[in-house]
Amino acid sequence: MALEQIFVSIVLLLALARLLGELFKRMNQPTLGGEVLAGVILGPTLLGIVHPSENLDLISSMAIFFIMLFIGLEMDIRQIRKSGKTAVIISVVSLVLPFLAAYGISTYFGIELLPALFMALLLSVTSVPVSAMILSQLGLLKSKLGTTVMSAAIVDDIITLIIFAFILQVHELGVADLSRIDYGALGISSLKMALFLVGIGSLALVVHKFNDWFPKKVEWFFAKARTREAIFGILIIAAITVSLLAELADLHFIIGTFFAGLIFSERLLGKREADKAYGIASGITFAFFAPLFFAILGMKFSGQSIADSIPYLILLIA
Repeated sequence: MALEQIFVSIVLLLALARLLGELFKRMNQPTLGGEVLAGVILGPTLLGIVHPSENLDLISSMAIFFIMLFIGLEMDIRQIRKSGKTAVIISVVSLVLPFLAAYGISTYFGIELLPALFMALLLSVTSVPVSAMILSQLGLLKSKLGTTVMSAAIVDDIITLIIFAFILQVHELGVADLSRIDYGALGISSLKMALFLVGIGSLALVVHKFNDWFPKKVEWFFAKARTREAIFGILIIAAITVSLLAELADLHFIIGTFFAGLIFSERLLGKREADKAYGIASGITFAFFAPLFFAILGMKFSGQSIADSIPYLILLIA
């Protein structure tokens, strides 16, 4: 896709997303509904003016990064700790029950093991960025409900990745013989995830332990900086680093991004610098990346696929 086409696509998607988002807001609805609708209208489903591309997918991934960073900055790690046990229970129940139901229905229709597992996983996972933005736009993100939902969604993501690793093993073997699965590799992958989470937990503990010392040093350091955006630049570097570590630990990068935002908050940076970073992150996210992300999401909507899946969906819901 030529550079001009990319810019035209971005302008069209962003303009209509902002317009419809404003309209939805005036109707007391989350703006993301209008933003998704903008993508549906401009995409192949209706007008066919904008089409999916690798470049738009890359922008979408960047958007997810900024959305999850903002959500991490927005939330309070102390509230997440309080909701930990409840979140784990909700996560397991909300993931396992739909997974088993979808797998059972798939096999009932004669679908083979691998496609059935994939379908079950797809129908049971939670979209963390979508959940986060809905809660944020409804003003519930910092509430007990919002904290519990987000914590459960993150746990969901981790469990999903473990299941996905198992499914990939089945796919690579090309057989339905579970005795040939390399459980050692799965164990190593799970261990890497655990080590990453322990590392994040340890870092959070250090920040909590020295929460009086860190902000003073950080504010002193950035007071010497000549550029007012220095704090946000450091935050982005830290978030990308943690996101890469999450990927190396066989987790999705958004988990690392979320934890980075959670840790590099007011308790570490101090109120002045945290407010500065939060303001920049909020502006970038809500003015550009979030509406564009949901518009691109809507652009990929396929009415025909939904129509073809109606019998299966009715049975699943019933």
